[in-house]
Amino acid sequence: MLRFGIVSQINPVLAQARVSFEDDESTSFWLPVLQTKTLKDKFYSMPDIGEQVACLMDENSEDGVILGAIYSTEDVPVVTSEKQLSLNLENNSLINIDKETNSLNITFENINLNGNINHTGKLINTDGIKSNADITDKTSSMRAMREIYNPHTHTGNQGSPTSAPNKTM
Repeated sequence: MLRFGIVSQINPVLAQARVSFEDDESTSFWLPVLQTKTLKDKFYSMPDIGEQVACLMDENSEDGVILGAIYSTEDVPVVTSEKQLSLNLENNSLINIDKETNSLNITFENINLNGNINHTGKLINTDGIKSNADITDKTSSMRAMREIYNPHTHTGNQGSPTSAPNKTM
């Protein structure tokens, strides 16, 4: 049977929770929280304590599964378009996919990526670029340009070489 209740306890290690049901003032045993993938690929998401959830329970409400959280009049969706897929966290971090504008928006204080990134298109940056490694374009690297620029001299007015630049790269 389908039942609606409020999460009263969670066990994040086992991906389980207990649910309080108002209709008969009972609390479930530990119930697994339904996940999208659990075998080779892993997906993990837990409801919050106090979150309203839908549960599929046996006829005695002794065993079942938490199907997922549901919105209410108090907890409303922050996105109201069927064209968007959105993850909004309580700390204002955000992942939003908009099918209408064909865009992905990510807002986090720090984003750590591990692996190669292949990019096609214009890169627009508004706050500088910092690299702990050499930067190379199709012609040369920043290191190679410094090796040429920093020691370079010119022929002075009387034919002798000038000194290297006062400011190096």
